[in-house]
Amino acid sequence: MGITTVGLSVIAANMTGSALPTHIAIGISGVAYASGNTALGSETDRNQLEPPDLGTPEQVTMIATWGALEISGTVLKEYGTFTGIGSQMLNREVMAGSLVFDGEQELQIQQTFQINI
Repeated sequence: MGITTVGLSVIAANMTGSALPTHIAIGISGVAYASGNTALGSETDRNQLEPPDLGTPEQVTMIATWGALEISGTVLKEYGTFTGIGSQMLNREVMAGSLVFDGEQELQIQQTFQINI
């Protein structure tokens, strides 16, 4: 997973509580990650994060879930985490292949950020 330049700034800003991740978005672009990315290559949907898990020191885990009907027909190739303020992208992951959803499967994406000092 690559953390974007904006993502590093948002993580730093979160130390003062000024911006929080709120959504994970999915997309269909296989274009390679670059640290200057500000959006997914081709976003298809965005879902709100569940309350974050802060149970491990120096780590936060965030989860977004899509139901079978919601994700039906989607070809997943990329995803990223976004803030609610200005919709800034914290990270972007481009998959080596793709996942195709036919209405039978659900999707849950879990992002864990760990800060090592």
